Amino acid sequence: MMKVNPLKTGAILSYISMIIGFVIPIIYTPIMLGILGQNEYGIYSLANSVISYLTILNLGMGQAIIRYISYYRAKDDYENINRILSLFLIIFMILALVVLFGGLILFIGTPFWFNKGLTISEISTLRILILIMTLSTSITFISSVFSAACTSFEKYIFRRKLEIIGTLLAPILNLVVLFLGYKSIGMALVGLMYNIFLMFIYIYYSYKKLKIRILHKNLPLDRLKEIFSFSIYVFISSLVDMLYWSTDKVLIGSMIGSAAVAVYNVGGTFSTMFQNLSNSIGNVFGPRVNRLVAIESSKDVYNELLIRIGRIQFFIIALAFTGYVVFGRVFIHFWAGDTYQEAYVIALLTMGPLIIPLIQNIALTTAVAKNKHRFRAIIYFIIAIANIVGTYLTIPTYGIIGAATCTCIAFIIGHGFVMNIYYYKVLQFDIISFWKNIIRISFIPILMMIIGLIIFRYYIIQTFWEFGLCVIGYTLLYIILNYFINFNGYEKNLIKEPIQKILRWCKYGR
Repeated sequence: MMKVNPLKTGAILSYISMIIGFVIPIIYTPIMLGILGQNEYGIYSLANSVISYLTILNLGMGQAIIRYISYYRAKDDYENINRILSLFLIIFMILALVVLFGGLILFIGTPFWFNKGLTISEISTLRILILIMTLSTSITFISSVFSAACTSFEKYIFRRKLEIIGTLLAPILNLVVLFLGYKSIGMALVGLMYNIFLMFIYIYYSYKKLKIRILHKNLPLDRLKEIFSFSIYVFISSLVDMLYWSTDKVLIGSMIGSAAVAVYNVGGTFSTMFQNLSNSIGNVFGPRVNRLVAIESSKDVYNELLIRIGRIQFFIIALAFTGYVVFGRVFIHFWAGDTYQEAYVIALLTMGPLIIPLIQNIALTTAVAKNKHRFRAIIYFIIAIANIVGTYLTIPTYGIIGAATCTCIAFIIGHGFVMNIYYYKVLQFDIISFWKNIIRISFIPILMMIIGLIIFRYYIIQTFWEFGLCVIGYTLLYIILNYFINFNGYEKNLIKEPIQKILRWCKYGR
């Protein structure tokens, strides 16, 4: 019987989930936008942004769970795994209560914060959405303890299967409630029901498969100070992400209106997909990096991993980014309509600077695992505050484009310059070799993007099917050119091995 490699299988399932996550929105989003309308969609997006302020109340504890369980797993100390996980469960149950209280404050304050940009009926809908999403968020706090345990035990196949089911099920259920006339409130209720279902699945799996037992005595209370010391800077990093990605929409909603939030959110949707492209493979290596830290591996091991994984991530996101530059306007025309054309620029401004951290997330994972993420958290927090001030000042004159530009500049400064110096000086990554690798393999993507822009400036795509064929052709040409010019032996095997297995299965049935 052929042995299954959970790491490779988890990565493959991640990309299956990612592909489904791209295909489903292409079909689902235009229908959803047509039923909801721009204003209602804007309110739903705004509610998600407001609720994101509550999600940061986990105080960065998710990373702490993975760190401690990975540490004890490396030592085969399963008694302490149960003890530390029990302590985290108590902490997260308390935080879930804090979330409920925070949601009540948001519910009360909504009419005061959004009376300029929203109508009375929009404010009423927003308040109902906040209540439902608050309850949903508190549920995720409980399930995140068991979810993090599954990640720590490297149960990638199980987690990815759940992701695939959720990716398929959520839009189907959303469309059902939309066609029944429940609009954004119905979608929020679907999210709540799914999170409850997910919580029970994670708890069941943790008890039955991982043999986790929740203890009520001998808890490692002496670890609390250490846990909070580690988590506080992960929390600040989460706060910064929220300030970057949610505050823009909150300011736009309060200063311009729901329609502008809808356009900005469509642009942000592309940025989210863009991040998922890289994170699908990067997240798989999180527990492995924690184990490398636990056994005190040499810096050469980290450098090799950074370059190897960074190259793969670059090939993938460079295809996505250059493809978006060439085909993005046409896609938005067919997908969401011309009223969302500003979303093209929004996505470009927010996607471009993301390339740097997305191909370096092994370095960030290493910094967190080594408990050396304090500097990053502080620097990002300062830049995020500057971004908020800049966004507030530019929105009255430049609207949503001004907001996206401020975010772009902040990301370039933080991710592009400051963190690369930190990785080089403090964590001792060979950043120079890393960027030599990336620059060497960036020639093909840049050349294809320039030629594509020139061609499609004069050749006008008329139908969605024509658009699809052009994208497929662009993708195949990208893969072929990189395979013969840029790929090394390891990267070529990532392409050849699955093809050989499929051919062998077709020929021999095994």
